[in-house]
Amino acid sequence: MRRIFWLVVGIAVGVYAVTRLKKRAQVLAPESLQQSAEKVASAIRHFGDEVRAGMAERETELRDALGIDTATETDTASKREDYR
Repeated sequence: MRRIFWLVVGIAVGVYAVTRLKKRAQVLAPESLQQSAEKVASAIRHFGDEVRAGMAERETELRDALGIDTATETDTASKREDYR
């Protein structure tokens, strides 16, 4: 009776270990890593867009608060090169 019990316990542990290893192998597969990298790149791009939008909004607020004329700024901005 003991042998059968330990045989069943061993089989259950073996099946559990194999299924966990298969799941881990799928997570580490190249396709999964590619998808993870794309998600991170997309999140970084989105963060950069949000920062730029916030900067533009804040610049507008500061210009209004300081009374800086935007017409003179657009003239000088057209003379400068965009280095992006």
